[in-house]
Amino acid sequence: MYHQLLRNIIKESTFRLHRELTEAAPFMAEQVIPWLKGLSGTAQPEDYFLHPMAFPMLLLPWWCEQACSPQPDVADVPFQTALAYSTINGYYYIRLIDNLMDGDAEANPRLLPTLNFFHTQFQMAYQPYFAADHAFWPFFKATWFRSGESAMQDALLTDLDLSQFKQIVAKKVCAAKIPVAAVCYYQQHLDVLGSWIYFIDLLGCWHQMTNDLFDWHKDLTHQTQTYFLAEVRRRKQPSASVAEWVVKEGFDWGCQLLGSWMAELHDLAERLESPPLTAYLQTRQAMFAQKEAEVKQGFQNIASLLAVFSK
Repeated sequence: MYHQLLRNIIKESTFRLHRELTEAAPFMAEQVIPWLKGLSGTAQPEDYFLHPMAFPMLLLPWWCEQACSPQPDVADVPFQTALAYSTINGYYYIRLIDNLMDGDAEANPRLLPTLNFFHTQFQMAYQPYFAADHAFWPFFKATWFRSGESAMQDALLTDLDLSQFKQIVAKKVCAAKIPVAAVCYYQQHLDVLGSWIYFIDLLGCWHQMTNDLFDWHKDLTHQTQTYFLAEVRRRKQPSASVAEWVVKEGFDWGCQLLGSWMAELHDLAERLESPPLTAYLQTRQAMFAQKEAEVKQGFQNIASLLAVFSK
């Protein structure tokens, strides 16, 4: 999915973040860098962002530039480097807050002062490209505030419906619109910004719903509120368990909803004239189909075992 040049940019950006954090605040760095490395699960922090199932926040501005530029095969490396560095810092800022709000056992409130570093680096990366009175900044402010508001609203939701899912839960990734908007302003292609925004909103729905669908049992165990589980409870018979309805109908219902969203995403990618975006969707669709088949096979195996024990 990632062009080698973009992979190099992401690797350099994670290395730069560690270096600048260590130089600016060495004590802080000692505390937070182990947390950063722990997210990736490997010795290479960039692996976290390069994972094929991660939300493509670093790919979206890359694809947008290819679609907007008169030379799609020639990347503006300094600009893309600034976007990647900003986005990585912004992601860590959001992730640290989310972990603490979710009560993650590994979240350490003593890391909160690191937010000063993450937020500053996230915002400052854009300053060389957009003057203080540039039209980019109102978009930046409105989108960044919306990201925070969605996270706060999501934490208080108890019985989600589809509208709340689309307008609140899925909007938690709306900060990914900021680097894409930066590309549109930088390339002076504001005519496509609305289409990219709509695409990102729908991709956020697909991405979040996919996680909720495959993680339903863990969410049920941890009493995590999701739209999928809320819909299960609304649709199942009062005498049926959540697990029973998921196996019989709920999983198929979720797959059908995701299939309709994926079809719309393909249509949008064609209108955005972005072949790499279409290729990405095809890859994610194939990955989804494989996992769907594995889950359904698991359901069948369980049903077969129950049939044996019931005899």
